[in-house]
Amino acid sequence: MEGRRRKGLWHKTMYYFIVNAASRTGKGKKIWRRLKLELEREHVPYRAYLTKYQGHAGELAEKLTEKHRGENISLVVVGGDGTANEAVNGIRDFSMVRFGYIPTGSGNDLGRGLGLPKDPLAALRLILASKELYAMDLGKVSWGRRLERSAYFNISSGIGMDAQVCRRVNGDGLKVFLNKLHLGKLSYFIKTMQTLAELPKVRARVRFGDGEKERVHSLMCMAVMNQKYEGGGLPMAPGASDRDGKLSICYIHGVKKIKALCALAALVKGKHVGFSGIDALACSSCEVWLQEPMAGHMDGEDLGDLVRLRYECLPGALQVMK
Repeated sequence: MEGRRRKGLWHKTMYYFIVNAASRTGKGKKIWRRLKLELEREHVPYRAYLTKYQGHAGELAEKLTEKHRGENISLVVVGGDGTANEAVNGIRDFSMVRFGYIPTGSGNDLGRGLGLPKDPLAALRLILASKELYAMDLGKVSWGRRLERSAYFNISSGIGMDAQVCRRVNGDGLKVFLNKLHLGKLSYFIKTMQTLAELPKVRARVRFGDGEKERVHSLMCMAVMNQKYEGGGLPMAPGASDRDGKLSICYIHGVKKIKALCALAALVKGKHVGFSGIDALACSSCEVWLQEPMAGHMDGEDLGDLVRLRYECLPGALQVMK
């Protein structure tokens, strides 16, 4: 833990930072040094906690919000989308947390969706100057045969192709190598092409909102979006809003792989909606039953192979400083 508190400061708010110094292929440590200098120059009271392993951000957020239960707390995450996801899932009472995010990862889809500055110092200054909170929707995914497990997502969750791509990207060293060359997005493109060639098509039943169950043949993927972008800037849901109380769902089904490839090419520019075999809609909840297991993810983190899921939107659950 690091920290600095001085007497007679104009900043009265104590800020609690959860920092992934390993983000952006190790450059997160240098970024945090710059942010610390700014905090001390502006005499901002803060405490900082550096993550040491995967899942640590969630543990830190849980301990901090539990320790300050019943108090308003300003919690700022410095890291990538995965670190932000961990922290949000560690929060015990969203109503008592003012959440700040300084994106320093390779994908940064949450920062992109929220319109945050790319420069970490500018993002910090925006948080410190924040007076009104931005009430952001959260997504919730439940899975398991009895839906016994659940978690929150800031950006997206999904099954099939995009989940399989996330699994492959996170499972080898290509992403790290390309990040060093500032080509992190290329890793998603390469793995998408590989995944499409091997992807199975699964029969499914889906219920959107309070509607009837619908049969979906040859399901290739389903992306459930809270933000417009996933996968390092791909506009999967160009019309998505994180303040409308709905999740934007895009799913590909019943098409040959060559046609799906054409749709993916259009996806880069957000022009995929309207292709035959690609359906898009917005709803407050969605439940999925799969005939065979498909890979699942939330905010790019692997959920394993799943056969049943439920998605729901939690309107305005996260109070964001921006």
